[in-house]
Amino acid sequence: MRATLGTDESRNFIIQKVAEILCEERATATSIESAVAKAGVDRDEVSATFGSMQGLILEMVSELSEAPIEPLKDHVAERTVRDVLIEFGNRLADSYSVSHLIALYRIVLTEATQHSGIGREFFERGPGRLGICLAEYLEFAGRRFDELQISNPRCIAENFLSLLGDNLEASDAMTATRTSSAKNHSEAVVEAVELMCRGLATKGE
Repeated sequence: MRATLGTDESRNFIIQKVAEILCEERATATSIESAVAKAGVDRDEVSATFGSMQGLILEMVSELSEAPIEPLKDHVAERTVRDVLIEFGNRLADSYSVSHLIALYRIVLTEATQHSGIGREFFERGPGRLGICLAEYLEFAGRRFDELQISNPRCIAENFLSLLGDNLEASDAMTATRTSSAKNHSEAVVEAVELMCRGLATKGE
């Protein structure tokens, strides 16, 4: 059946099957080859579709980074910076909590010691891309909203991502004593966004 699949179908089929395995393993995943084997996907099919196992990793992280940055691309809609960043933060939190992103991070930490360049390329396709797109949005927001003071969008983007990550980690630590980790994440995102927006709204003061 797989031999009749088209290029896009093969790509989606492989990513879906491998992602299912990685979601199950999450914190125990250390090898993309192992995940591919457990998914019942042929190694030659991976090579034909993605060029290599590393190519599969890079394609998967590129796909995962697409959802969080989607709200940052809309520079036309009349939405507040707060609303855009909350949607961005919630999507990013979802990527960490319900997707195979954590497993990919673990695998790349292992792969980076064996394959030169995979760590850098992974960063550029994933966390680096998030930072660049967020900085571009903040640069736009600084021009669009007079009340905001955004002199260094890249630095602000990095600080916000760090703050957001810290808040999400703290919310995870509280999950055992709360009824809903999703609620924890939502509150953590709003808290980070509110703090940053207060810091940016300083022009004219």
